[in-house]
This record gives sequence, C-alpha cells and structure tokens, in this order.
Amino acid sequence: MNAKTEKLNWLDFLRSLFIIFLLPQIAHSQVIVPETVSKSRVVISPYAQAVPNDSYTFISVSHPSLDSAQTQIGVGLEVIGMTTVPDNAAGRAAIFTIDAGTTHRIFVANLSHSTVNSSIESSTTHLILTADSAQFGNVRAVGIHEDPANSVVVNNVRKFNNLSQLDFWGVVFIESSGTGFSMEFIGDAHDSTIGRNYDSSIMDGTTGVSTGITRGIN
Repeated sequence: MNAKTEKLNWLDFLRSLFIIFLLPQIAHSQVIVPETVSKSRVVISPYAQAVPNDSYTFISVSHPSLDSAQTQIGVGLEVIGMTTVPDNAAGRAAIFTIDAGTTHRIFVANLSHSTVNSSIESSTTHLILTADSAQFGNVRAVGIHEDPANSVVVNNVRKFNNLSQLDFWGVVFIESSGTGFSMEFIGDAHDSTIGRNYDSSIMDGTTGVSTGITRGIN
C-alpha cells in the first residue's frame, strides 16, 4: 500500500512539474499573430522595407497610460510580403506585452546587418530579420485580447485592452544619409475611434466613468 501511495505521489509530482514548467513553454511557442481582420483589433502600416547596405525599418509602440487603458496590453506585430529568417509565422512576428508608461522597439532589418542584430535585443527591443536581399512589404499589428469591447472597472473607470490605447510610430531609415521617411499607422490612439457607432451601450463613454472604447487621445 505504501509503495502504491509513493508511486501515485511521484506521478502527481511529475504532473505538477509538467504544468509549472512545460505547459507555459508549449503555449508560448504556439503563440502567433492572430489571423483576425477585425478592425477593432488591428493596426496597419502600408509600407516597410529592409535593403542591404541601404535601409531598415524602425517601429516604436508606446503605452501612454490613457485613463481608458488597462495597464498591460498584448501586441502581435508582423511584417507582410517580406522573406524573413526563419521564413515562417514566428520569423515574421514580434509578440509582447507592453506595460503602462513603457515603449517597445521593433527593428526590421536584413540578417547580415552589422549593428541591428541580436546584441541589441532585450525585453523591450525586438528584431524581425529578413533575407539578405531587398525586401518590401507592410506591417500589421493585432491586439492579443480577443474581445476589445470587454473592460475592467478600476476606481469606477472602465479600462480596455486594445491597440487603440497605444501609440505607434515608425520610420524607414536611410543609413547613408542619416535620414528617412515616417510610416503611417491606421488604427492606433492617434486616429482611432473604431466601433464608436456600432453599439452605443457598449462602445460609448459614460460621463464620469470612461471616455469610451478605442477613444484614444482624440
């Protein structure tokens, strides 16, 4: 009886180790940018490039701590139309959680770039590496939270987890001249009022409670 009990305890211990250590790793490896086209979850930029010995793309995502935003917002950002290394869903994407008051940086550069490489990676700096040839495409960012209309109430204020609470900024940087041109992002806090006319009972702000979902800074 004791041997059987010890065996069961050992199995329970192994199951606990699996849950604690292995499941999070498996879940993390399977996280990719969602394939949604819902405009309430998507921010897009129509152009990006990475050209050897010529240019790369830099993007910043900031959480400006709007009163309508949750303190942590999940983001999946990917390049479209470029050959990446590796050339799969994981290779073309950066997935992260951004905390209130912080900024994450994303570089899209050729694999052999001398300074934009793994040496600059950190918890807030992400690399998307492309093949060593001229690459041109666009950028798509998706909110990881599946229900952007859902909110939590903190001190009588509704707070939302969606990309309209964030600021996106980017530039295609031309290295030879030290100049570049800015990227346009559609759907972030700068220009977004997504869904405000969809259902007033869900989307509209309430006096003294919130400014409303995806109201951004407008």
